[in-house]
Amino acid sequence: MYKTWKNICIGVLVLVLVLMYGGGMGTKIAFSRPVDIYEDVLSDAGLLKRGLAIETQLPLLMECFGYETSTQTNGYDNSTLVGDAVYYYIMPVGAGEETYYVALKTSSKSKNYESLKKLSQSTMNLIYAEPEEADAAPVAITGGLVSLDDELYQYMKQWFRETGWFEDEADIEKYVLPLSFSEENYTSLRIIFFVEAAIAAALIAAIVLLSKKAKKEAESAGSQ
Repeated sequence: MYKTWKNICIGVLVLVLVLMYGGGMGTKIAFSRPVDIYEDVLSDAGLLKRGLAIETQLPLLMECFGYETSTQTNGYDNSTLVGDAVYYYIMPVGAGEETYYVALKTSSKSKNYESLKKLSQSTMNLIYAEPEEADAAPVAITGGLVSLDDELYQYMKQWFRETGWFEDEADIEKYVLPLSFSEENYTSLRIIFFVEAAIAAALIAAIVLLSKKAKKEAESAGSQ
């Protein structure tokens, strides 16, 4: 009996460890010290990489270059339901004396969505020499840099080509990075990780105890 429970605990432990490992880049960002990329300008572009935790007041946000929507079929009348839309904006980031560009991912259900949308409109008004329309306040954001899907990355580079932002393709390849800022509630991620760690520790203790019980049970059965 003890051996059976031990095997069950081992199986559950493996599942918990998979969940903990599955946090991947999100877990790494959650336990990293966040950087204010606008208050403390990064010394070089090498610091702009996956896993960089960011907490800052976002002063500028350029146009939306792509979006995604999810759909599902209503089982009652077979109608199509459109889920929350996910939008990708262009976020300029200074590194050294140069400006690089990454994507910023947000969704229509984000508490910052309307503020980010307004900031984007304000920034583009400023770019197109309409400063009287550039009145949006900076937006407080918390999250981190993750890899940008290659198809979305191509869309972002296409935006720079079509607008003539850079003089040549080499500059696009240099300054437009395949990274995306992702808004996340890392407090909840940390809580989940600690809960999973506590469960894993309890399971390990249970496995050790059950192993001892199973050994005694086997020795007792062998002596009979």
